[in-house]
Amino acid sequence: MFQAGVELYNYMDTFFCCTVTSSKEFESVITEHMLVYVISGELDVLSREKRRHLQRGQAYLIRRNCRAHKIEYPSKDGTPFKGLFLQLKVPMLRKTMNEYGLVVGDVPRYKSQSPYVMLPNHPLLTGMFKSLEHYFDAKEYPSERLMEAKIKEVILTLIETMPELKSVLFDFVEPWKIDLAAFMNSNYTVDLDLEGFAHYTGRSLSSFKKEFEQTFRTTPMKWIVSRRLEEARRLIEQEKERPLDVYLRVGFKNLSHFSTAYKRQYGYPPSTVSA
Repeated sequence: MFQAGVELYNYMDTFFCCTVTSSKEFESVITEHMLVYVISGELDVLSREKRRHLQRGQAYLIRRNCRAHKIEYPSKDGTPFKGLFLQLKVPMLRKTMNEYGLVVGDVPRYKSQSPYVMLPNHPLLTGMFKSLEHYFDAKEYPSERLMEAKIKEVILTLIETMPELKSVLFDFVEPWKIDLAAFMNSNYTVDLDLEGFAHYTGRSLSSFKKEFEQTFRTTPMKWIVSRRLEEARRLIEQEKERPLDVYLRVGFKNLSHFSTAYKRQYGYPPSTVSA
């Protein structure tokens, strides 16, 4: 996928490599554990407690079922941000846990409630990330069977270097069903498909759609697009921001699509407002 200043490669919706040539801010709901490694450039991750700064060679884990807020940007010498992102999905975690007889209670639990788990600079972790990086550099991706083996290696390496992560990785408790309207009004800009919104609100996809239409009197996608455009209009007209700086923040991935949708809803393109 390509967009202004961003280049993203996606393998099996599990393994990603992202390059950013200018500062970009991203906010999303993470439905599966996500491992992040900084190859180059710099990265800030934000939470209520603090702002964490990461540079080349550093890594962290984002817990599943949480909201992640990060800023990716080039280093001071102009080297673009480049990062590896690997999803550790529940079925594979369960399979690895059972296959290797891993037990959560044999080590102390990870106590912090922060959505971010900072990983140590450890030779095992560094070597693991380097081996993954080579696939994107060569643009020759592993087979599905080999990818499964690599993910198992990642899981085992994580708990070898941080045994307390067992209590994070192997916590399979699902979120409680939460208030749909409150969640959607707080998270309509995040990069989730309908299955993601349903999962994070603790509903099946069919239940999510049915309850959504009962609550908002329209379909989820129509409401999400309209709500994003309302926020974009507020930012452009009241905050005097440029469409180029707004479309990603409100959840659109493509400036052209944003402009077309904006004109369809309001009768004029966003560029005429900021002109």
